[in-house]
Amino acid sequence: MKKKIGVIAVLSLIIVFGLLLISTGGKVTSVMITDYSVAEGGDVIKLKVGLASSMGYIRTLKTTEDGNKKLITFYSTYGLNSVIGAKNEFQVKLDPFCEEIYFYSGNDEYKLKLQKISGTNEWERVK
Repeated sequence: MKKKIGVIAVLSLIIVFGLLLISTGGKVTSVMITDYSVAEGGDVIKLKVGLASSMGYIRTLKTTEDGNKKLITFYSTYGLNSVIGAKNEFQVKLDPFCEEIYFYSGNDEYKLKLQKISGTNEWERVK
């Protein structure tokens, strides 16, 4: 009888841990830029980011290009508010024709965060 209870307890813990792991690691929608810098050649931008909410951490990002736009989706770490694998600095390769950088904001929408000033090729934050 005690063996059955022990086995059930272990299986229950495994199931709960698995559900927590599966339910996290998704897209993050509250990412804000804390700082950024562009490499000398202009082909890489270094982003320092944080979360507007007090819960969670960023683990990785995925980039896609849409014409002259760079679309970035950030993903949270696994586990509830876990710092394991958390990062706040990312290097993103830029196409020479890239003029705008967008962050995922939920509901398959992206919000403009950085824009290249025409003529000077300098980047500025969009408020």
